[in-house]
Amino acid sequence: MIENRIVPNVNIFSNINSANQIDEFSLKGFGNAAIKECADFKTVLSGMVSNLNSEIEKPDQLLNQQMMGNPEVDIHDVITAMSKAELGITLATQMTSKVINAYNAVMNISI
Repeated sequence: MIENRIVPNVNIFSNINSANQIDEFSLKGFGNAAIKECADFKTVLSGMVSNLNSEIEKPDQLLNQQMMGNPEVDIHDVITAMSKAELGITLATQMTSKVINAYNAVMNISI
């Protein structure tokens, strides 16, 4: 059970790839694979936010289980979950900054 928690299970393209809408070659720019129907931006973004929310809540749940004396939960699992949550928040913050910068750049384009 511990070995599954050590490897992060974070995939920001999970909402897109789960519906087989974009294959790995079109994401990398190789080949001429056509993009099929895509989920709208709101759906993809809300899915990523809900995944981030569950990653943020996980350390609290593990800490509660560890404090209640659950032998399957080690303090190292709690620390690993906290690190994953911190990494997810950092990634979300950076992505938000990039989206805002891109929006500002588009708004500054003169027609």
